[in-house]
Amino acid sequence: MVTTGYLEHDASVGNLKLHYQEWGNPGAPAIVMLHGFGVSGHMFDEFAERMQDRYRLIALDQRGHGDSDWASDGDYTRQAFVDDLEGFRQTLGLDRFILIGHSMGGLNSVAYAVQHREHVRALVLVDVGPESAKEGVDNIVRFTRGPDELEFEEFVEMAHRFNQRRSIENIRERMRHRLRPTENGKYTWKFDRRFREQDNGLRIGSELSNDQMWQLFRSVAVPTLLVRGSESDVLTADVAERAAREMERARLVVVPGAGHSVPGDNPDDFTQAVRDFLGDLDQGLFAPAAAGEPPPLQQLVEDHEAARRPRIGVGSLVLAGVGAALAIAGIGVLLRRQRSQRRNQGLRGKARAVAETAADRIPAKVPGIDLEQARRRAAELAGELSAASRDSVARARQTLQEIDVERARQAANDVLRALGETTRQTPERVRQTAGRVDRDELRRKGSLAARTSRRAGGVALGLALAGASRMLGQRPKRKKRRGLLAWRS
Repeated sequence: MVTTGYLEHDASVGNLKLHYQEWGNPGAPAIVMLHGFGVSGHMFDEFAERMQDRYRLIALDQRGHGDSDWASDGDYTRQAFVDDLEGFRQTLGLDRFILIGHSMGGLNSVAYAVQHREHVRALVLVDVGPESAKEGVDNIVRFTRGPDELEFEEFVEMAHRFNQRRSIENIRERMRHRLRPTENGKYTWKFDRRFREQDNGLRIGSELSNDQMWQLFRSVAVPTLLVRGSESDVLTADVAERAAREMERARLVVVPGAGHSVPGDNPDDFTQAVRDFLGDLDQGLFAPAAAGEPPPLQQLVEDHEAARRPRIGVGSLVLAGVGAALAIAGIGVLLRRQRSQRRNQGLRGKARAVAETAADRIPAKVPGIDLEQARRRAAELAGELSAASRDSVARARQTLQEIDVERARQAANDVLRALGETTRQTPERVRQTAGRVDRDELRRKGSLAARTSRRAGGVALGLALAGASRMLGQRPKRKKRRGLLAWRS
């Protein structure tokens, strides 16, 4: 049965009564929605109306908001909100559900998804990131700390001036859920009045530093949709893009014509973004994708066409990586032994000889690995190094100066770990070869050998990784730093 409209319910969690609205079929997959600061679960009304045909939607009024109880002890820390949600889940008998959080509710959702990953099937974060722009936060604070009591229509006019993307009728309906009448016939906010006081003694948000907030977002392992309003003054484009890159499985969608309150500003496009995300999730097709990339169907067609073209398999790429790792790990010793023979050779000749020697050093037999193919790939790498243009080598030389043997050894170990996770048959002698590189010893004994090792090893590693990136369709991650205020409420 699909309900028309919603039902109002209360749940006892700890010593609080938490109010919530429920839409849709009780037997359908559950979506739990957490609102932002100062509002209530009714901020998701338009979205719930559009999704109730296929989901059970539960909009929770978090403590101190809407028709839920205020915290008598003033505890509005992030952990208190997380504990409320876990108690609420247990009370309703939910096992796994989709979690949607806006702004403050989004931060609470991130913390919950990290602590209770087993109960979160997927996460939708609405206009919230590890950092928030100070201007947008200040605007919200000024609005919620405005007049405490007004006539109802005065509140409506004030809210419409704050957000003119909405019609006056829409604002009037929203304010009906955010205000309560007073004894003198006027209206006031429903959320805890102490939030509007300067020295309120409340414990609010979290004490995580900016770096810790970024790490918290990176710790989210469930599939995540990050939605940003194109006109938002709270979540900047730079922070949203960086968060989508650095989170494990995240997709960014920018909703046009929406500010911070995306679900109400543009409910149609917001709902479509969530539908697409959940549809891909149901079909097992979800993969990270930035806003503006081709839709899933077009991407599938392109992937199919790409699959028809001849290409080297992933196993071959891993073997090529092992060859490059061996070349890097043994390059200092090999060059020192042959220094007198190569002193007058150019950089490309040295790199070619190193790669060919590394191929010869691969053991004759290793169970489960096609070593002949690895040798061929090493020889191909040598050819590619020799064919590199003088201009490319010159441009790369300055960057390669920064690569040292310690980083080369770490790269070799990374490749070996990847091979071990894939085949479970990593040769022990290969690990020992990579481990024998002694950075201090090379620095004491190698002048020309050490310098050439850094350069040739960097070129070999760069070619191997560039080839792997092209084959696997991966892009290197670049971090942007922006001085923004972390909003911790």
